[in-house]
Amino acid sequence: MRRLMPLLDGMEHYAKVMDILCNGTPFLSWVWAPITLILRVASEYIEAFEKIMEGYSRIAASLTRFDVLSRAFANDHNLQQSLAAFYDDILQFHQHAYKFVRRNEWKLLFLTSWGRFQRRFDNVLDDLDRHGDLIDKQANALNIFEAQKIHREIRDWKEKSIESLSIQEKEQSGKQYQAIVAWLKYDDSDQLAIFDSISTEVNNFPGTCSWFIQHPKVQSWLQRRADAPLLWLQGIPGSGKSSICAQVVNFMMAGKMPVIHYFCSYSYASSIMYEQILKSLLLQLACRSSDVIAHIYSEYVLGKNSPKIPVLEQLLRKLLQVISHEPGRTEYMWIVLDGLSECQPGKQTRIASLVRHITSRLSSSGSTVCKALISCQGSTSLSNYLKKEHTIFLADEKIRLENAIWQYASHRLVSLTHRFAQLGLSRKEIEDIELGVAQKSDGMFLYARLVLDYLAANIFFSAEEMTTSLSQLPEKLTDFYQTILAQILAPLNPQSKDRVKCLFGWVAFQKRPLKRLELFSAVIFSPGNQGANNIAPDHILEVCGPLLDVKQDTTVTFIHSSVKLFLESSSMSMVINEDTTLTEQSSATLACLLSGCDVFGSTYNEHERQERVLKGMHGFHVYATEYWTDYLLSRVATADDSDEKSHLINLACNLAEKLDGIGEYPQSAECERQPEELDKRLGCLANYPVLFKHVSSFLRARSLRTLESLIFTSKDDGNSCTTPNASGADAVSSILAAYQQTLRHLLAQHDFPGISAESLKLFKAQLGHTAFTCRLKTCPGATNGFASEKQLTEHESSHLRQFPCTFTKCQYPPFVSDKALRIHVKTHRNAIPPRQRVHKSKVEISDKQSMSSTMPEFYPVFHTLIASSSSVGQRIFKPPSPSASMGYTEQNQTIEPQKMSPHTTRHRVLATGMDSSFDLPPSLGFFQNMDNTVAGMTSEGVNDDGLGLLEYMAMDPEGIFGQSPYFPKLGGEKSAHR
Repeated sequence: MRRLMPLLDGMEHYAKVMDILCNGTPFLSWVWAPITLILRVASEYIEAFEKIMEGYSRIAASLTRFDVLSRAFANDHNLQQSLAAFYDDILQFHQHAYKFVRRNEWKLLFLTSWGRFQRRFDNVLDDLDRHGDLIDKQANALNIFEAQKIHREIRDWKEKSIESLSIQEKEQSGKQYQAIVAWLKYDDSDQLAIFDSISTEVNNFPGTCSWFIQHPKVQSWLQRRADAPLLWLQGIPGSGKSSICAQVVNFMMAGKMPVIHYFCSYSYASSIMYEQILKSLLLQLACRSSDVIAHIYSEYVLGKNSPKIPVLEQLLRKLLQVISHEPGRTEYMWIVLDGLSECQPGKQTRIASLVRHITSRLSSSGSTVCKALISCQGSTSLSNYLKKEHTIFLADEKIRLENAIWQYASHRLVSLTHRFAQLGLSRKEIEDIELGVAQKSDGMFLYARLVLDYLAANIFFSAEEMTTSLSQLPEKLTDFYQTILAQILAPLNPQSKDRVKCLFGWVAFQKRPLKRLELFSAVIFSPGNQGANNIAPDHILEVCGPLLDVKQDTTVTFIHSSVKLFLESSSMSMVINEDTTLTEQSSATLACLLSGCDVFGSTYNEHERQERVLKGMHGFHVYATEYWTDYLLSRVATADDSDEKSHLINLACNLAEKLDGIGEYPQSAECERQPEELDKRLGCLANYPVLFKHVSSFLRARSLRTLESLIFTSKDDGNSCTTPNASGADAVSSILAAYQQTLRHLLAQHDFPGISAESLKLFKAQLGHTAFTCRLKTCPGATNGFASEKQLTEHESSHLRQFPCTFTKCQYPPFVSDKALRIHVKTHRNAIPPRQRVHKSKVEISDKQSMSSTMPEFYPVFHTLIASSSSVGQRIFKPPSPSASMGYTEQNQTIEPQKMSPHTTRHRVLATGMDSSFDLPPSLGFFQNMDNTVAGMTSEGVNDDGLGLLEYMAMDPEGIFGQSPYFPKLGGEKSAHR
């Protein structure tokens, strides 16, 4: 209570000044009433209470001037305008403090989020100080024009300061967010590609999924109500579930509804990993709140918590509880998960269990309601977690799906309008064809796509022929696949069939979707032929076209995941075996690197090398460099003593011998680690010492420790850390560097002899990204690449295990540990400087000061605080005796510091009629003239933090005055009150 008395006194004087302006309106309750609630709540958390008390102490310092102004300028209208602005600033402080302590789980985010709110509070308090100066200026009544000018300047300053504050907060949150992404080791490029691909398909055929939004269960799920928190969309493969989910997400985003989403796809191996789902959802949640970003950064990134699955699950639950921005308002969050059938069965049940736990627990809490939509095929394991009454079975929505497919067919057949016109088909006949496609598809968009592709690929002379052909098509999807595959293979010889099988194998088991030129390059190296001189022709895609889909970014995938299952089935005429295919792909990576040893060597003709690269012959090189050890070790560790394994080992040993002849490279910082620490499967190569050496060397060169060493070394030398020559930490990386050097040279060319302008443009579009790749193995950027060297440099820097200061405009370089960062923040970023030892000195105080004041009676509004049951409240709000007073009036007083301890200095006041001692914190540099209490005094070497004695006592952050005898009264009395 003692610390609040200056504030209460100041508000009493302020009220007298404001009475005339407000004409009897009880405005003062809006000033002091929020203090009751704010401090009551904050008293339960001592750190929050101290911070808010500091703010109220600063307000108290600005209110002291009204003791005089209430008597002298009560009727001055010009002054009243500034008083109103002062009143507005006080209410703003209350507003920010109230919102902060009334948010859901505010204690969880207090320590990490207070820094951002501290700047807002300081901004309001600075505004108070400036308006206080304006009031003083007006009170002097010496220059009204000057006061008006200051008033305008303050208004302009306030607008600019708020804008600047917003920019600083965004910059700090951006730095912290990048640190979180690096901590999670997550790359969202796969998710962006999947979602963009599905959304593009949906946008090309508008209206085909709108029926789902209008479904009664979906309408209930979209409402801001706690009922129906979990919805399950169940359907067979190809029924359009992913398109429906993408449409739902786009609909909710357009309506500004808070939604996070994740789409699984067989085409991207990382997308079906459980930890990747958690990381994506966490980052989407973090983007919604700078407080959440600050919390994760402080507690997990700086706290060195490993992003393991249990930690991520716990963090996801925690963040969903604190997403509310407005106090007392229930917050809603929607989650959309699609393609869970692509994940392993064990992961499916774990995801379903987590989602059910989140939706049921949060919905019952009342503060946050989380609602989820899960889309997948029917599953007995999931049915235990998802209720039947909250399920939409697409098999039961035949009429709605038939109408949607009819719309889809209508959009698709627009491209055949010219052909229909030549046949003389009427609009009624075209509609009959559209309806026939919808009925034939039986609720499957995938089947409808195949039927429409069939109609576009064949030659018909009449509508009757089309209708007849539709009726003769197989009823089952697998039978349709078999028909299409038979048509593809029928005119091919055995060699062509093997190449088609090879192409299907790459699309089925690629580690990431390959672009056209990359895929063609992979096919020509797949037999293990390192001497290939021509790239696979585009015609191969045309042959396999009905089962393949070339995306907008030229990546090649199957039209649906069911095609892969179909090709793996043993009952089909052409079976793709996973083990055999992976062994063939391993041989392809080795053959590509063997070819690279020759082509990118110093003796190879430069023009021929550039020509081969331009044709796309080595488009597969970046992929091969990244995955050759994974393919090799997985095959050697699992394969038996077969001819395929022998052929693979021979290729690998040939590559090792060539690498051995390229030259020796300096050992990296990783050389101290045992090979088994790099990869446990390395023991399988113990019988092949040369191969063992180069595989180990490559793994070391692509490790995080080596990347950090390369970046630090390049910074010390002042060179670019991403130039090709900087990557040659081992022989394979040296070959990659030579390839990328050639690639960068060609990207800068506008023409090339023998290469058409169109071919050069396609080359740059498909392979330009591989010129700038990350040097850290397992990073998606190691194969996806970047558009420029600048982007690559920024990306690689994010891998560094460093801790940058996230304060805006901080010029300090990143720190090597969280401890070093905390010391930096404490030293340079705290509002109050650390306490320092006071050097011995004598300070004469010659100005005569006088002060005589007593503690007034307490305001009734704080009776509830004094009676608080909180132990903290009882300790802090214990009132001192009303007779206690502070102040003294003496001349020629001398303060002599005596060295007492490293933390405090005992000051003895020597004065006539006064012999009292008190503890003074060494960081107290000088005493400002405040409330006529004590004159200003300074001492050499003391940190000048600009705090008045009474202000410092009011703040008293470490309880120093509370641990010592009360500040002495005039006449030498000591008060025992705390």
